[in-house]
Amino acid sequence: MTRKKEPHERLKLGRPSIYSDEIRIAIIEKLCNGITLSAICAMEGMPSFDTIWTWRKRMPDFADDLAHAQRIGTHYLADDCIRIADDMTIDPAHKRTMIDTRLRLIGKWNQYYSDKQQIEVTGKLDVQPINVGQLDYDQREQLADMLEQLALPTPETGEGSTEDL
Repeated sequence: MTRKKEPHERLKLGRPSIYSDEIRIAIIEKLCNGITLSAICAMEGMPSFDTIWTWRKRMPDFADDLAHAQRIGTHYLADDCIRIADDMTIDPAHKRTMIDTRLRLIGKWNQYYSDKQQIEVTGKLDVQPINVGQLDYDQREQLADMLEQLALPTPETGEGSTEDL
């Protein structure tokens, strides 16, 4: 006959869901090394993605640490793109997919690598409606020139058009 195990003798089942500095540090280090959060969650001894997401929502400091570690990890991923590009054993089509995927993620996770430029505008913008009927001929010409410069290219011509304004 098998004796019933005491609570302290039982094996712990499932993933860790109790937040600890030890787990936080392990997650942060792995993110800094370019390992994705989903890959970290798949590792033995790591909490599930849902658990980390819950911690992220409940603890702003943890969320900030994750975001910072992810930005650092993008530098690793950028280096990995170079390694992939230099590896002659990888099929060129597969290589292109691997690099493109990493570059897209890097651009989203780190503004340093992004194609988008961020411009911060400070101050107050006071916009008043213009009564075109009160403008003289020269003012109307100036307004038309400004609108022409702001116009987006049209699909047909590739040039700006104010016809839709």
